Amino acid sequence: MNDLLTPTEIADLLRVSRAIARSLRKQPQRLSTLDAAIVAEVERVETDVGEQRAQRVATMLTNFREWAGRITLDRIDTALLEGYQRHRLESKSVSTVNAELSAVLSMLRTAGLTVMRPRPKRGRETPGRNLTADELQRFFVACPERHRLLYALMATTGARQAELVPSRRSGHTPLLKEEVDLEAGIIHLRTAKGKLGVSAGQRNLTIAPELIDPLRRQIDVIDGPLVFGPISNGPRDFDKILRRAGIEKQDVRGKVTSHSLRHSYATIQAEAGTDPWMLKTLLGHKRLETTERYSHHAQRAEPPTIEWFPTAEVLEIERSG
Repeated sequence: MNDLLTPTEIADLLRVSRAIARSLRKQPQRLSTLDAAIVAEVERVETDVGEQRAQRVATMLTNFREWAGRITLDRIDTALLEGYQRHRLESKSVSTVNAELSAVLSMLRTAGLTVMRPRPKRGRETPGRNLTADELQRFFVACPERHRLLYALMATTGARQAELVPSRRSGHTPLLKEEVDLEAGIIHLRTAKGKLGVSAGQRNLTIAPELIDPLRRQIDVIDGPLVFGPISNGPRDFDKILRRAGIEKQDVRGKVTSHSLRHSYATIQAEAGTDPWMLKTLLGHKRLETTERYSHHAQRAEPPTIEWFPTAEVLEIERSG
C-alpha cells in the first residue's frame, strides 16, 4: 500500500492548514494582559490618528489600569466596566467617564473582543465655587512662592490651568514664551478645549501690571519654550494652601479647587457688568449659556473692589540664592 500523499492531497492539506491559521489569528485575544493591550492600542492610535490623540488615550487607559489592576482581557465584562463607571463618577464628570469607557471599549475591539457598554448613569455633581475677595486675599498670602505667579495669572485672566502648565491628563501644549507679549501686556492664549484636527481658538488676555515683572523673571529663568514647567503634587499643594488660609475645601456653596480661581475671575467680571458676549470670549467658552451662569450669580452691577488682588510685595518672586 502506498502511504505517500498525492500532490492533490498535499495541496488540500496545505489549504486546510492555512485556513486554520487564519481562523486562529482572528480569534479574540482573551488571555492577553491588559497592559499589553494598552500598549498595542496606544501604538495603533498613534499610527492611525496621531501623537496627541495617543497621549489622551494612554492617559484614559492608564486610569482604567490603575483601578482594574493587572488582569487579562477575558476578565473585562460589562459588570466590571459598570464598577469602574461608578468609581469614576464619584469624582469625575459624566463626559470624562464616557470618554474613558469609549477608550477601553475601542481597545477591546482592537483585541477582537466585544463587550456591551454600561448604561449611562448620572454622576455625582459637586459644583465648584468662586472665592470671595477676602478668601482670595488670604489665599495669596498663604500661597508659596513656587505657585504664586501661576495662580495669580489664573485669577486675573481666567485661564485654565491646563492652558498654562503641562498636564499628563491633557495633550494640550500649554503657554509658550513666544505667546507672551510683555511690552503690550498681552497673552495670546490657545484654548485647551480644542478637538483633535480642529484649529484651537485663541484669545488675547490682558496681563495685570503687577504681574509683568514676575512673569518676565519666570520666562528668563525657565529653560525651554514653555513659560511654566509641570507641577508635582498640584492638588495636594493647593489643598495645603486652603488649610493655611483657613478656607474650607467644600461647603454648602460648593467645592474649591484650582479651577475656582477661574470661577472667581468670571464672577468678578460679571459683577463689574462685563458684557456676557465679551466674557464668553475672555473665558474661551463655546456656548453663551455656559457664560451666563456667572451673570446669574452676580450680586451687583457696579464694578467690584479689587482689594483681594495680591500686592507687588506679595507677588514678588525672589531670585534663588
